[in-house]
Amino acid sequence: MAAPARSPRHDPPRMTVAEFLAAPLAPGRRWELIDGAPVSQASPHQVHGRLQSRLARALGQALDRRNARDGTRCEPVTEAGIRTRLDPEHNYRVADLAVTCEETGPTAPPWVEAPVLIVEILSPGQEREQRAKLHLFAALPTVREILFLDSRAVRAELHRRAPDGGWPPAPAVLAGEGAVLRLETAGLDLPLARLYEGLGLEPDSDPETAAPTGPG
Repeated sequence: MAAPARSPRHDPPRMTVAEFLAAPLAPGRRWELIDGAPVSQASPHQVHGRLQSRLARALGQALDRRNARDGTRCEPVTEAGIRTRLDPEHNYRVADLAVTCEETGPTAPPWVEAPVLIVEILSPGQEREQRAKLHLFAALPTVREILFLDSRAVRAELHRRAPDGGWPPAPAVLAGEGAVLRLETAGLDLPLARLYEGLGLEPDSDPETAAPTGPG
């Protein structure tokens, strides 16, 4: 007796970036498209939001000075949509901040096409997913700096592309008294303590042992 025929397995259709951007997704959450599937994250803690707004303001002021000097039009973008180089039709990530010098307007795409700086603010319970973006962002040819800010301690990790185009094996870890955040892509020099002022966070107790590897 012949075995009954089995119906072929049908995987759910993958959503494209265009479909994702037009989809009526639930409000109040951050949505990203990962390999064709919409994935949501809970709204971040207010410490996250304050760090984001403070750094955006500092970046904007530094870029205004550089733009006036050099005749450029660079600016920070909050909640910046980023299309990855790997399968860009089905992947759309969101960075807390990005700096770009590209033109914008009604006909520009809704995502940042040529970021030079990307910032992620690490949140409890989401750090693994946020760190997984490092290699995706580092693969973008225009990106020169990637910054991770911690929302639980006064700590930052800065990945900076080398002149030969490669990335160092580990980031520069900033923590403790006197640490200064220097972002070449924005011409910004900012004491790290000022960014975290009044948030009730302590410096990382052992920044060297916690340092992760880089994308290179």
